[in-house]
Amino acid sequence: MKLPKLKRILTDPDEFISNGQLKSLSMELLELIPLEGIEGSGLDSEEIMEVVLRAAVDTTSVNGVTTNTEDTPNRETVMDWLHTLENEPMLDAVNDILALVAMTVLDRGGSRTICIDFMDNPFHGHPEDEDEFRRMQARDGTTKCHRYCTVFVLAQGKPLTLAVEPVDGDDDKADAVERLLARVETYPFEIERTLIDRAAFAGELIGVLREAAPPVFPVKTGKDSLEEKLTTDKSYMTEETICEGKPYEQTYPLAVNVTYQNGDRGKSGLKQTGYAAYGLEDRTPTQVARIYNNRSRIEKSYEKFREARALTTTPSTTIRLFYVGVGFLLEQLWIVLQWAVLARPRRGGRALPTDFTFGDAFLHGIEEVLDDELGWKTKHRTNGEGLPAGHEHGLG
Repeated sequence: MKLPKLKRILTDPDEFISNGQLKSLSMELLELIPLEGIEGSGLDSEEIMEVVLRAAVDTTSVNGVTTNTEDTPNRETVMDWLHTLENEPMLDAVNDILALVAMTVLDRGGSRTICIDFMDNPFHGHPEDEDEFRRMQARDGTTKCHRYCTVFVLAQGKPLTLAVEPVDGDDDKADAVERLLARVETYPFEIERTLIDRAAFAGELIGVLREAAPPVFPVKTGKDSLEEKLTTDKSYMTEETICEGKPYEQTYPLAVNVTYQNGDRGKSGLKQTGYAAYGLEDRTPTQVARIYNNRSRIEKSYEKFREARALTTTPSTTIRLFYVGVGFLLEQLWIVLQWAVLARPRRGGRALPTDFTFGDAFLHGIEEVLDDELGWKTKHRTNGEGLPAGHEHGLG
């Protein structure tokens, strides 16, 4: 798997990078994803991927693209091609490309802190299999969702996606995280610790995480002994046990961090937060909280990813996962170009550009090129008559 165009841009950039190059680099990534296609068709995968890319950069659907362009196949043809995607080869390719792009700017030695999160995409409609979706709190008028597990690494202020895994309806979170960590193990660096949210507060999942690296996560309240330890006005370190007497029993170091809310979100007084702090037993609760708060950059990364996710009503989990993968690939490409090619070298690091934004510069630049290449309609036929007689009143 090679990216000659990206390598040339990263190692020997021109004075300027054009929108045409942004589109070309994006297509170079997408064309590495295997798409079997339809035998005997006069089309090729590049034509299909261009439609998908145009849908992604404008967060619209394949239908929204094909309806408004002159030089693209119709929606049915594009979707027929996309239905030939095979789930495992496609997912493997997406993760391989994510790794290839990430390693262009990551050091190969040392150890790193990784961040794991679960992401829910609301699902409307009727799935092909009732077991394929998960349940979530009501959002966007539905409680059904497709869930994905992702892992990021924070490097020089860059939240780089290392891997993505789907969490099927009958899938266990621990199983999904185990598959995810297996992909991370292929990277040429060690994992120092793992930051994850309260989803980790389950004995089996904690066990899976600990096999890879010490996990750090906020605890869920509810247990009497835990509530008692959190009822305090001073920060301190202690221990707590989860799943007592069960196969997945875990005793974890508990950091109780007490802070003043100072009117934050209209609240005042003391705030007690508990963290499971594996590997940080020698740190203070304040230091544990500071380490965990680095994970907040994940939310910014997710916001960017959503700006590059094509819309669809298809029940196909493979196509939906493919669209998720495309979004992460485009975000990854933008991050790498921003830091490697556009950021100005300075003492102590690089100054990131403020004008090369993900939406207005990167995605919109690709959109403009594709509009020209795909023949985006610039005029629409009228009926030649206008308002019926008697309806023109009120116009002056």
